[in-house]
Amino acid sequence: GGGVAGLWLLNLLVQRGYNVLLFEAEALGNAQSIASQGMIHGGIKYALSAALTDASEAIARMPDRWRSCLQGNGEVDLTNVSVVARKYHMWSDGKLGKLSSFFASHALRGRVDVLAKADFPGIFQTPSFNGTVHALDDLVLDVNSLLSELSSSHQDKIIQGRVTSTQFDADGKLSAVQLKTGQSICANQFIFSAGAGNTTFSDALRAAGHSHAPATQLRPLHQAFVVHPDLQELHAHCITGIRSAEPRLTITSHPLSSDASQEDVGWYIGGHLATAGVKRNTEAQITVTRQELATTLPWIDWSSASISTLRIDRAEPRQHFGNKPDEACAVRCGNATLCWPTKLSLVPDLGDQVLNSIEPPGEASSLRNLVDSAENRVAVAEAPWLRS
Repeated sequence: GGGVAGLWLLNLLVQRGYNVLLFEAEALGNAQSIASQGMIHGGIKYALSAALTDASEAIARMPDRWRSCLQGNGEVDLTNVSVVARKYHMWSDGKLGKLSSFFASHALRGRVDVLAKADFPGIFQTPSFNGTVHALDDLVLDVNSLLSELSSSHQDKIIQGRVTSTQFDADGKLSAVQLKTGQSICANQFIFSAGAGNTTFSDALRAAGHSHAPATQLRPLHQAFVVHPDLQELHAHCITGIRSAEPRLTITSHPLSSDASQEDVGWYIGGHLATAGVKRNTEAQITVTRQELATTLPWIDWSSASISTLRIDRAEPRQHFGNKPDEACAVRCGNATLCWPTKLSLVPDLGDQVLNSIEPPGEASSLRNLVDSAENRVAVAEAPWLRS
């Protein structure tokens, strides 16, 4: 699988002397990765019940690990990756209740800062806004840039190919996988980081006797993309009037064109709008998006906004009652490892888990000869809001 997780693992394994190939069925990052908002966050959006949770603490160290990589000091060199925003914001109409003292608590010192009006993002620099804005120690990355950087040095190890079946020996050891082209790939170890595609492999591993192989669960989202002439760049959570421990809106800003000279942006919106929106059709989701924007940013006339929607399935190891997993997951099944980062922010943690679970590198083999016969290099997927 050639999303961010698979490419990150490719980089780690090559650095440590493994002879490794990555197989991607379509384009790099084609499904879940390229549809991500690119947020590298420290878990505050999971603590909106005014208490730190397992989920918020599992992810708290991740922004610093990514920053080290972006500075060239981490486990993967990301110095050429485009950072869209180095701070994230959170706004409300000012009625925070117990959240106000929670954000100011010692436990969150350095992770949440209340801003003076002069430091508000531009869209809140209006007399019509009398609320509060907090700054979070989070990042937003250009996911296309991230995918490009993770793949650029390893083009000779990335193969366009869809795995269609698996072969096991009598002891339940995975001996080979077959590609749609008919090629059979043998290796000492196999890692499956194919997101929703992991379902095929977890089923096969359980059938081969690895009963602990996790099944895959899908948690859907129905995101919105908004274009309006008055939009300014904004990366922020709206927590005005929230009724659950989830942002009402989670907004990131993205260029409307791949032309770097064009400065117009659109807003890509997740949060509760997207989780609740899975029960709505496209027309209803567009209507609710317009209503939510009019309620939370009422000084802008949203009647002329152009709104589209995008459905995404988040692939994760199955949890009781379909709940959201708190951590990345890597499970060893003989000589195969099933893994899911569960969140973009947790990809470095997934890398740790995989490296700790697999065997040391073996002798070099002839696997790389396959690259010479590959018809084309695998392209990076295009962001969904740029697709015609």
